[in-house]
Amino acid sequence: MRLLFFFVFFLTFFPVIAQQRVDYVGLLALQDSTFISYKLELVETDGILKGFSYTDLNGPHESKNTLVGRYNSKDNKIEFREVDIVYTKSPIKELDFCFVYFTGSLRNLRGKATLEGNFKSYYDDLQPCIDGKLIMQGEEKFTRKTEKITSRVEKMDKIPDSVKQRIANSKFLNSSERQGLKGGETLNVFWESKTAYLEIWDPGKVDGDAMSIVLNGKVVKENYAPLKAKTKIPLTFNKEINTLVLKALSEGTDPPNTAQIRITDGNGKEISMLSSFKVGEQVKVVFYQKDLK
Repeated sequence: MRLLFFFVFFLTFFPVIAQQRVDYVGLLALQDSTFISYKLELVETDGILKGFSYTDLNGPHESKNTLVGRYNSKDNKIEFREVDIVYTKSPIKELDFCFVYFTGSLRNLRGKATLEGNFKSYYDDLQPCIDGKLIMQGEEKFTRKTEKITSRVEKMDKIPDSVKQRIANSKFLNSSERQGLKGGETLNVFWESKTAYLEIWDPGKVDGDAMSIVLNGKVVKENYAPLKAKTKIPLTFNKEINTLVLKALSEGTDPPNTAQIRITDGNGKEISMLSSFKVGEQVKVVFYQKDLK
């Protein structure tokens, strides 16, 4: 009886927080008729939204931003804005980035309704950037539709195999799946801490892949072969811009050289990505520690 009373008391004064995760994929249509792939990863807790957005996912200018917002299920109203950049594959020439602001209607937040409406974007100092239209669907619904399109194309005899292959590999049709960091690419990261922890492991078959790890020209690991177990490598930054280089030395028995990379600061910030490169190729992670505000 005493246990039952405690349970009722606990539920009364400490209500369970309802939380749901939903992903949307689609595009940003700009006023100059340019289309940019766009993905949202949203977590909703009692009407408060937090999460990430991906612009030009798997493209040469892929960027990841943190976002915040609100969703009102009674009014079917959603609003969110990007607040900070996590990383970008774009070259860093100047520290000016456009952040998307969106307010619109959404019938439900379970990924079944289309998310569509006009968006605005602003620089960090709130000066206007570019405007356009946002068109998105829940990731599961989007995936089902693209699978149907690909299946129908495969069954069409009049379409050459080369065209079918291009459609199957279309960046837009595969925009919801992160392909990671490929050989020759650079990931620009904005980092506040003077230290980072690099974790590398083989997410698939351990086949003898080997790589060198170099930070600011100094060798951290000369010949490192990722294993199933995660290895944590501490990194210390002594410059405003610090460059980490991973170079493939071998591809093992199952090419190419692949490894799962995770970078953390020990305080909750995390960047996780799959790397894939051939012998002689390298990928870079550049840490910028300048004050962006």
